[in-house]
Amino acid sequence: MKSSVLSVALAVVLAGCASVPPPRPLDARASAQALSARRLDDPGLAAAFGRLGLATDPAAPWTPDRVTVAALYFNPQLAQARATAAHAAAAATLAAQRTNPTLQLSPEKVFSGGLGRAPWTVGLALLVPLLHPGEAAARREMRQAETLAAQDQYAEAVWQTRSHALAALRGLLLARRSVRLAQAVARAERDFVAVAQQRLRLGEGDRGQLLAAELAAARAESTLATRQADRVAARQALAAAIGVPAAALAGIALGWPGLDAPPAPAALPPAALADDAAWNRLDLRALLQRYRVAEAGLREAAGTRYPALAVAPGTIYDRGAHKWSLGIDAQLPLFHGAGARIRAAATARDEAAAAVLARQSQILHQLDGARAEYAQRYAAWRQLAVAAQAARQRAAQAEAQRAAGRIDRPGALAARAAADQAALAAADAEGAALASLAQLEDAVQRPLWPASHLPDAAALATSITTAVPAPTGEVHDR
Repeated sequence: MKSSVLSVALAVVLAGCASVPPPRPLDARASAQALSARRLDDPGLAAAFGRLGLATDPAAPWTPDRVTVAALYFNPQLAQARATAAHAAAAATLAAQRTNPTLQLSPEKVFSGGLGRAPWTVGLALLVPLLHPGEAAARREMRQAETLAAQDQYAEAVWQTRSHALAALRGLLLARRSVRLAQAVARAERDFVAVAQQRLRLGEGDRGQLLAAELAAARAESTLATRQADRVAARQALAAAIGVPAAALAGIALGWPGLDAPPAPAALPPAALADDAAWNRLDLRALLQRYRVAEAGLREAAGTRYPALAVAPGTIYDRGAHKWSLGIDAQLPLFHGAGARIRAAATARDEAAAAVLARQSQILHQLDGARAEYAQRYAAWRQLAVAAQAARQRAAQAEAQRAAGRIDRPGALAARAAADQAALAAADAEGAALASLAQLEDAVQRPLWPASHLPDAAALATSITTAVPAPTGEVHDR
C-alpha cells in the first residue's frame, strides 16, 4: 500500500515538473559598455539586411529603409516592447489554463480496540473541478485575443520606431542643408560689412550704413550658430533613434532619394487614407482584440449561473477491504449569485466597445487635421520655393550686371544675400511640410513617402524578432 501511494505521489510531482532558467545577474556596467561598442557594421545587422533584400555593405547609402532596419535591430526601446509583448502573451496563456486537479490523501490508523490484522484506513481521491458551460471555449478565445493584442502592440512599437528613425534621418539631412544655407547668408553679410567699411574709408558711405551691416552680420552669425547646434542635436537624435552611439555615425553616407519631391496633397486620396486609418491602425486592432476578450469574458461569466461542480473519484483501503468512492462538490449560491459578475462583465464589454469607437473618432479627426495641415504647408513651401528660384535668378542677373559695370558691388551683394535668405526660408518651409507629411503617415500607420520595400509593421515585427537574438533562459514545460 505504501509503495502504491508513493508511486502515485511521484507521478504527480513529475507531471508538474518544469525547467527553470538559471540566474542571470544584470551587470549595468557590462551592458553600458556593450551599448557604447555598437557599430553599424555589425554582422547581425548585415544578416538582417540580407534577409530583407537590402544592401549589406556598411559603405552603401543609409536610405530610409536601411535606417529603419538598423533602428529595429538596435533600438533598446523596441527590445523592451518585444519583451512586453512576449510577457503579455505568456500571461494570456497562463490566465487561460485550467485549474489542476487536487490529490486528496486521508490516512487513518486504529490504535486501540479491534485492531485486527489491518489497522490502516487510507483514502485516496482526485478532486477535478468541472468547467462551466462554454468556459473552455471562452478561455481559448480570450487567450487568442490577448495574444493577438500583444502582437499588435508590438507591431505598433515597430511602427513608432520606424517613425522616430525616419524623423531623425530627415531632421539631420535638413539640418545639414540649413547649415550650408546659413553659412552662405553669413558670408554675404560679412561681405556687406567689408564693403561698408571700405566705403566709409573712402568717404562714400556713413557710419549708419556700417552699423546696419554689422547688425545684419551679427544676426546671420547667430542664426548660423543656432543651425549648427540644431545639426549636432539632429545627429544625436538619429543615433538615439537607431540605438547606437553618435560616434557610430561618423563617415557614413546618409541618403533620402527624392527628399525634395514629396507627393502633392492631391496624390493622397482622402477616401483611401480614411479606410486605412479607420480599419487598419495597429492601436485600433489591439482595441478590437480587447473587445473580443471582453466579449469572451461575458460568455465566461454567463456560465457561472450554474453551480460550480467538482468530482472526486477515489479509492479507500479500509483495514484490508478495498472500496471505490465518488465525491461531488457543489458551490451553493447562498451569499450571492452570478448577477454581479455578469453585470461587471457586460459593463467591461461596453467599455471596450466605447474605447474602439472613441479611438476611431480620434483617428479620423487626426487624419483630417494632418491632411489639412500638409496641404497648407505644402502650398506654403511651393510658394517660397518659387520665390527662392526667382531670387536666385535675380542674383545671377545682378552678378552679370556688376561684371558688365552696370551696377556696383553692394547691389550685387544685396541680390545674393536676398537669394540666400530666400533659400533658407524655403528650406525651413520644406522641413515643416515634410514633418506634417510624417504626421499624416502616423495617422494612417503605413508608409506614404518615400516608397518602402519593407513589409508592413506586423510582418516586419516578426522578421526582426528573428534578426535580433532573443534572451536565453526561457521556461519550457517538460
